[in-house]
Amino acid sequence: MADGEHGWVSWAGDSWVDLPPDVRERARQTMIDRHRARGPLLAVVEVRVYAEEAEPQVSFVPGGLLGPDADPKTIAAVVARARDGLARWR
Repeated sequence: MADGEHGWVSWAGDSWVDLPPDVRERARQTMIDRHRARGPLLAVVEVRVYAEEAEPQVSFVPGGLLGPDADPKTIAAVVARARDGLARWR
């Protein structure tokens, strides 16, 4: 990202191998800094949306504070936070 540009970019899989090394490193460091500022990761909430239905999923990742054995109410609260965050996203 050139100086003076604003916004954010998300990468998946190997998609950032196409970025020049200096841009890749700045993007990686920015992502790390933003994640640290947000606090510890609890879990990952995903919703895949299809033409006729949606497929929700909660993933418990290494280093996350919640696991599959967490209290179901706590997991539901994390899903509610994700839902609220999505409602604010535009």
